[in-house]
Amino acid sequence: MPKSITLAARVDADLDAELSRLAAAKKRTKSWLINEALRSYVATERQFIDAVKAGKKALKEGRVIDHRTVVAAFNRLTAPRA
Repeated sequence: MPKSITLAARVDADLDAELSRLAAAKKRTKSWLINEALRSYVATERQFIDAVKAGKKALKEGRVIDHRTVVAAFNRLTAPRA
């Protein structure tokens, strides 16, 4: 298990109360919930940054699809089936 550290953050009282209720309902500590929330946030942000980088690289290399083609494909995929 990785070494843990202590972080300090200010949150409003309403958020703290909600966090306390959620912790009680899940039978977990607030620290556990915050750790899981931060882990999820960091992973999501990392994926977003990686996707933007990949998109910029694709654009630079000319690997793009024009808007009209994307809209047509979307409409085909979402059209009601007969």
